[in-house]
Amino acid sequence: LEEIAERHGGRVPIHGRLFAQWMHHAYPRECPFPHASGTVQVSSRKELSSGFGEHVLGEDALRAEAEAHATEGVAMEACELPWTSEEELFVHAPTARPREGWLRHCVGVAAMASMFVATLRSAAIGAGSVGGRKGEKCLV
Repeated sequence: LEEIAERHGGRVPIHGRLFAQWMHHAYPRECPFPHASGTVQVSSRKELSSGFGEHVLGEDALRAEAEAHATEGVAMEACELPWTSEEELFVHAPTARPREGWLRHCVGVAAMASMFVATLRSAAIGAGSVGGRKGEKCLV
């Protein structure tokens, strides 16, 4: 993280490829390795499943492979993690809003005016019915 911060003036950009790569090494199961743009070709499920069965090792072959690596004497500390120093910052550029025309504004003003007139009419009708019938009794 210190090396990443040195490249960016003392700060680690969390939306960068190098920070994502560090996160992958810290949490390999939760964070996928961030390949540099254009270095990996995406395969469809059909392409992946078509060649899957060809490279499956049996239990004996897996044991032999594990024993071969165990007898080499390579310590985990000596293994280097794959690290590429190519940085890519993932910046989301906001898209420009389409310009709203005068017709849209006129329709909005007309809609608001019609709601205002409807509110005034219902208020006038309500006020007239309450004030105009003082002596009437209503049967409920």
